[in-house]
Amino acid sequence: MTKETESKYINRINRELNISDSDRKIFNEIIRLPIYEKENILNKISTLKNNTGLSYSLLALYRQQVNSGFVLEDPLETKRTSSKDFFDKETGITFNLQWNPGRELRRNHNLLIERGIITDDIDKSKLINKDKDGKACYLCKVNIDLQNPGEITLEIQLAGERYYIGVNFAYITNNHLTIMPEEHRHQNYNKNVIKKITDFLDKTVGYFRIIFNGLAGASILTHEHFQATTEKFPIEDIKIKNIDILFEEGELKILKPKYYIHVVLLEGRNKEKLIKFIDKILSKWHELDEENHTENIIGVKNNNIYRIFIFFRDKRKLSGAGRKGALAAFESGGIMVFSYKSLKGEVNQINEEETYQKASLGWIKEMLESVVPDEEMISKMVQNITFFKN
Repeated sequence: MTKETESKYINRINRELNISDSDRKIFNEIIRLPIYEKENILNKISTLKNNTGLSYSLLALYRQQVNSGFVLEDPLETKRTSSKDFFDKETGITFNLQWNPGRELRRNHNLLIERGIITDDIDKSKLINKDKDGKACYLCKVNIDLQNPGEITLEIQLAGERYYIGVNFAYITNNHLTIMPEEHRHQNYNKNVIKKITDFLDKTVGYFRIIFNGLAGASILTHEHFQATTEKFPIEDIKIKNIDILFEEGELKILKPKYYIHVVLLEGRNKEKLIKFIDKILSKWHELDEENHTENIIGVKNNNIYRIFIFFRDKRKLSGAGRKGALAAFESGGIMVFSYKSLKGEVNQINEEETYQKASLGWIKEMLESVVPDEEMISKMVQNITFFKN
């Protein structure tokens, strides 16, 4: 990547966020600092956060982590990554398919050590929350500080609880972040999940999107976490018709637009009401099949209106033909990510590069439809929402 490319990008976000010259100077200082000046970086990020808000400070953190080498590849430099779009007139969505082999570098242990992303030179007895195989949780702050020397995490409060935000070193989109609570707890939906989602949207003034993968696509199930990005999800452009309205009360709308995975969209300004209705929906969904029902959630905020997309998922239907991993919120939201290429000597392994090359709009529809939960369960769910007033 050339400095000119980065400079154009930074100038654009400076204009979008109306940043002063003095704060631009702090931003530029942060993104050039080496990782061994971690305390200095965090102090400057704190100053920037106080001056401009959370969004701009997160953008500075991301560029610092890219320039210091913690992020495996720079998303502003796309030589290894390619993408293609497919417009679907039925839904109004332009699906994005991404071939991103750089994500597979996260499996190269020696490379991660070489890049300073992880280290083996630690007292492993100090690591906490180990699994049955003795591997320590990757998302606990204590462990991050010990075994991820190149990583910087920013502490924030979400709905009154301490969280840490770090940069995803194997990105899917630009400004791809991971948000994890200080407390080590499992990746399960509860009412507080929506409180954290809406609080993050408030704190970033809608500049970032936030996602939650229940047990459908979450990479680490033992420690609750969210992901965030500045990139728009294709699902945000989905066609909405009057017949899609399942429920309306004041400014709150619950809609079920045509899509290939069953999705419910809640829109409204009243955060408390929104949280209450989302919890009613997801509690009912889990109640219908406590063992298998789960969800993907995407949270967006536009013009002070929350838009929360809930994708109904089933743990027995996580992936489809041509993909190695489970479909998660990125895929549910219209960004199909491919990265795995079978290694020499592997037999009967999926080659996602071939899938990417051959993919069509028809394939996308089939892929999404292949993970749809039982239709009878969906009907019960929709009927329940329709009669919320009762």
